Amino acid sequence: MPKVKRMETGSLLRKRVIWWIVGSLGVTGVAALLLGFILVFALLGSLVTTSDASKMAGIEVPDTPEFDIPLFLLPIYIQAEQEHASWARLAAIHQVTTDFGVKKAKRSDTIGALGFPRSLWEGYRVDGDSDGKIDPDNPYDAIFSLANYLQLTAQNPDEALAVWFGSSEEVALVYRKEEEYAAMLSRSGTWLWPVAGYTTISSPFGYRVDPVTGEQGAFHAGVDIPAPRGTPVLAVQSGTVTQVIRGSTGYGNAILLQHANGLVSLYGHLTDIGVRQRQQVLQGEVIGWVGSTGKSTGPHLHLEIRVNGQKVDPLPYFRQLDEP
Repeated sequence: MPKVKRMETGSLLRKRVIWWIVGSLGVTGVAALLLGFILVFALLGSLVTTSDASKMAGIEVPDTPEFDIPLFLLPIYIQAEQEHASWARLAAIHQVTTDFGVKKAKRSDTIGALGFPRSLWEGYRVDGDSDGKIDPDNPYDAIFSLANYLQLTAQNPDEALAVWFGSSEEVALVYRKEEEYAAMLSRSGTWLWPVAGYTTISSPFGYRVDPVTGEQGAFHAGVDIPAPRGTPVLAVQSGTVTQVIRGSTGYGNAILLQHANGLVSLYGHLTDIGVRQRQQVLQGEVIGWVGSTGKSTGPHLHLEIRVNGQKVDPLPYFRQLDEP
């Protein structure tokens, strides 16, 4: 009996507290209080679900401007590059002239998707892909011809651009776009940075605390470049795919490219792979996409460079890159 009585007393006390709250706040006040709790929980849920998953996983992905160059054109700009016709300037002229073939050139006397002025085409056209034909609608021919024009008019580049556009209005825009592209995708000598717009290094080459196991003094044989999942990964040099790895441990999905002079580049933790074994790839060609497969704490590219089988620090090969 005493136990039952205590239960009844506790129940009565809870009821009195509830009725006191209702009496003090009124039905409207209670409803407002409940609505407030609901909104708070909804807001907290929204913050959790919309937060960057990579940050929650321990790797912060930096923001970057949109890299708007069509990736199938990038290797062509790189191949066509000359001393006075950088790949970034070629891309900038293409973007300003026709937005990479999306719109028509302002000039009416142009041909091809690049918007090559007819008067210039006849004097500077070249067979970019060596197929025996010179076609202004062939991106190789058009871009290589543009590079030829810039190279042969290098003594006065401003005037050359003004002649190209028919006015000087677009010249400043070309220089601005060129600077923007060059900043997002560093090229040093024969090496191209593999992730356009993302240059932060979250983990350098050398000894470190293993981010997964916590092991002290673990050796990291490459550099980690955080970027959003699905960001295209570019070949740092032209080469041959010697190995394609698909797995859930270690490097996860990974690609090995064989280059000249005993050099090999490895790209790890990819979300997907875009090449096959023994395939020939060009510098700047998309070979895969950033992911977090294998032994990884968040989306990033693990890049390794090997010289005659020896793993070396990749960063010295990209000397124009501003190290963090």
